Amino acid sequence: MKIDVGGGAYIEPDEGGRDTRFHMRIMTTQRIPNTRVGHYADLCCGHRVMMFGDLTLANGRALCTQCRDAAEGKR
Repeated sequence: MKIDVGGGAYIEPDEGGRDTRFHMRIMTTQRIPNTRVGHYADLCCGHRVMMFGDLTLANGRALCTQCRDAAEGKR
């Protein structure tokens, strides 16, 4: 389920396994100002995602919705 946050951005929970072709390796992270558990993550595909929660649970990988949407012809 996608939650629209405006400006063409949305939040989507990553509830599945982390072994799909769209789960990319996290290269770097940076804290999001004024949040307790928010991080920007730069992925090996060149995209940047926002992550919320404990980064150790991500196990070094994050879902790249931009790559997934491009492959599905949505963008």
